[in-house]
Amino acid sequence: MPSTDNEHSLNNQSQGHDITANNSNVNTNTNAHHKSSHNTLANEPVALTEEDRQKEDATGTNPDFSLAGPYNNPQNVYISPEYLENNPGYGKPHDEPLWSLAQPFPRVVRPGMRMRGEKGEEVGTPEEAQQTATSPEKADGELGKEGKEEDPAQKVSKPRHGDFFNTWGRIRNIFREFLGELLGSTIALLIGLCASLSRVTSQEQAGTFESQSWAWGFGFMVGIYVAGGISGGHLNPAISISLSVFRGFPVRMCLQYMLAQILAALASGGIAYGIYYNSIHYVASINQQTPSQIMDSVFYTMPKEWVHPAAAFFNEFVGTGILVCTILALGDHTNAPPGAGMQAFLVGLLIMILCVALGYNTGGCFNPARDFGPRLFALMAGYGGRLFTQKHAWWVWGSWVADIAGGLFGAFIYDSFIFTGGESPVNYTPRRRKRAYLIKKMKFRNRLGRKRHQNADIESAIRNVENE
Repeated sequence: MPSTDNEHSLNNQSQGHDITANNSNVNTNTNAHHKSSHNTLANEPVALTEEDRQKEDATGTNPDFSLAGPYNNPQNVYISPEYLENNPGYGKPHDEPLWSLAQPFPRVVRPGMRMRGEKGEEVGTPEEAQQTATSPEKADGELGKEGKEEDPAQKVSKPRHGDFFNTWGRIRNIFREFLGELLGSTIALLIGLCASLSRVTSQEQAGTFESQSWAWGFGFMVGIYVAGGISGGHLNPAISISLSVFRGFPVRMCLQYMLAQILAALASGGIAYGIYYNSIHYVASINQQTPSQIMDSVFYTMPKEWVHPAAAFFNEFVGTGILVCTILALGDHTNAPPGAGMQAFLVGLLIMILCVALGYNTGGCFNPARDFGPRLFALMAGYGGRLFTQKHAWWVWGSWVADIAGGLFGAFIYDSFIFTGGESPVNYTPRRRKRAYLIKKMKFRNRLGRKRHQNADIESAIRNVENE
């Protein structure tokens, strides 16, 4: 029987149907540890240390000891040999990191992380040394011609002109992440808003608060599945900002994602309002209400009349903190990552749970774009500027300040208690913190048009820190 299996495998390879080999080119694992010790495509035995075995038990690569199940779940998909010939862009490895809610987060070397010891050796954890060994970035202390360190997200392999079928293909490739985040956020928010409007306009005949919570959670699950492999499927400014601060997600990409999320929220608000326009006005007329009262109850978030402002603030703060903390745990491959394809599902369940547990007092925002986009559309639809002054401008201190602060605090708590990666500022040494601050200061000056000789003082300070 083993010989039959081998013959069958060789036969498939000769016909170009060995998808496992193709997947080795398509699916590029961002973690070097799993490349060396968990590569199921290699037949060579790999000697594991006791530390590696303990990590296997903790990360789910040994299903006998982890409730998360196996780390790798290969998916075999038939690919015709002619398909690769006619689609040269398919199957190429992705050289850039992807901070995705649908898979473990990448481990990158951030500006200011790298430091040399007195003997020229790297200072830091073994994980950092491993990143340095496999990273094509510049050596320590080299600031470049303009005093800049390379951003990992800028190392993107540019496709050839012939890899695209038409002009739109080239345009789409340039704005690929932005469009993915825009589409995923629109779908997620549209599902949630329509579920909320359905519950209210049907007077809970077509749904309850619990079913509305399920719709919000599963709506974001669908959004992550749609955009997770392209943009990462953040769908939430609080998540993008937290990943930028604690996981090295580039600031310029963070700003683009936030713009996409707000535009998506504005678009989803307009679509949902158009679908339920007649129902909103009908229910308002039979209940002797104004349409604005219907909109206030579900279209955007608002604290209940009896809820104290401090309670409303910390309701959002705690909810978003739990959301970001759990997302970082799901994206940490050294903790207990879920099986392949399960991460988006678990994020959806998490959002549903938060809506049920913390959604009553304030409406359960936990996402600045979810409140701001529909609120902005309501203003454009003629519901008045009062929307931005209600509850002492709740949209500012509630949906933006509380949610972003809560997300950052949740990330800080997770990194302080559990995460050991060097990309988190929590794990920076004092020298690294100082160096990172100086480099960011230099980059800011460069953006303002300062010449190199005007940054001589900062370059000198950076060299002094490196030689300490």
